[in-house]
Amino acid sequence: MSQLSDDFRTAFRHHPAGVALITATVDDVPYGLTISSLASLSIAPVSVSFSLSKESGAAGAVLAAPSFMIHMLGEEHEELANNFAHPGAPRFTPDQNFQYLPTGEPYFAGAPVAFRSSIHSSVSVGGSRLIAAEVHEIIQGPDHQHLLHQNRKYLRLSALLADLQQD
Repeated sequence: MSQLSDDFRTAFRHHPAGVALITATVDDVPYGLTISSLASLSIAPVSVSFSLSKESGAAGAVLAAPSFMIHMLGEEHEELANNFAHPGAPRFTPDQNFQYLPTGEPYFAGAPVAFRSSIHSSVSVGGSRLIAAEVHEIIQGPDHQHLLHQNRKYLRLSALLADLQQD
């Protein structure tokens, strides 16, 4: 690994990002993965972007699915984010509050907001794939503060704001 790569990785480890969960169904099997690369991309068409670091497993399912869900996670969803970030962890269990939309995607009803999307375009960059996804539907969920990720840890914005108010 080069010094440039190490410095780049360190820079982004300290850059806080929102946490999202992507779910898809392929051949009647649900798949999901946690990401922190979600960004708004366009208003016309309504689109977002995110990156996938591989093209197999859950990431491969997202690439193969005709449509998928992108769930912005709330502060109380840290365990769910961890489960979908680690292979072999419990996923789509009855207590995780998933349901299936009429279009077939697994939907996490506890998410503050979720986008039903499909791939508009993608490009390979090194060992990753940058995805531009068109949003077809937005589902509003319960009002929650969004979960953040920084330096391999989850952050709760409400706790940070409370600390600021005490100062």
